[in-house]
Amino acid sequence: MTMQKYEEPDSRLDLGKTELDAGDLVMPRVKVIQKMSDETNDGRGKEGDFFNTLTGENYGTSLRFIPILPFKQRVFLVRDEKRAAINAALTGAGLYELSDGNGLKCRSFDMAQGRGEPGVACAECPLSQWDGNIPPLCSETYNVAAMTELGELIILSFVKSSAKTGKRVFSMLRMRPGVPWASIYEASTRSEKNDKGTFAVPEVTVTKDVTPTELLTQALAWAHQLRGAQIDVTPIDEEDGAEAPAPF
Repeated sequence: MTMQKYEEPDSRLDLGKTELDAGDLVMPRVKVIQKMSDETNDGRGKEGDFFNTLTGENYGTSLRFIPILPFKQRVFLVRDEKRAAINAALTGAGLYELSDGNGLKCRSFDMAQGRGEPGVACAECPLSQWDGNIPPLCSETYNVAAMTELGELIILSFVKSSAKTGKRVFSMLRMRPGVPWASIYEASTRSEKNDKGTFAVPEVTVTKDVTPTELLTQALAWAHQLRGAQIDVTPIDEEDGAEAPAPF
């Protein structure tokens, strides 16, 4: 296989763009549309389609992407039906019950220290523990900052039951030599059933295609901007039904 050469991106190609500032950006997160999604109800897509929550673009049932940066986070979102179990776990560990109100209560950008309620070290928090095959009350998110074949930045997030897919993606990225963006990956969906119903769940494979030179240059530009950035990709837990197996 012939190795492709590429140069550092020319700053003149930025066309007035400034460096990424997470506080000023809404990250373009890709999700899988479910049967109960708003996009299904209003005709913007069907179950199993990949959908860009920022641009509104529907990619269909498969999405080719070029990975740039994998990163893990923890996100703790609260709903009424989970509050009793959460408070029981907290008080059982000698911690305070939650304050009133639902939504985002705590999160960790480094998988080590929580910020918010309960705001303790993740390793010591009872909400971070798996119970057999039951995911933690505080969700692990396996995220990949990636790029479409048009050079657009997207974020893929794997949460709860889809964390297994996220782990596989992380393993693929770690085991392949060279930079992550040297290869093109493809995400598709399959149907999975549990006691809550049937859901579309993502799967990811590595294609045999090599990333074109011009996209290598763009990927490197994104990598420079993302390096050291604190990326907020808080999932909207309520958007697709209470207990969907957490697609993108």
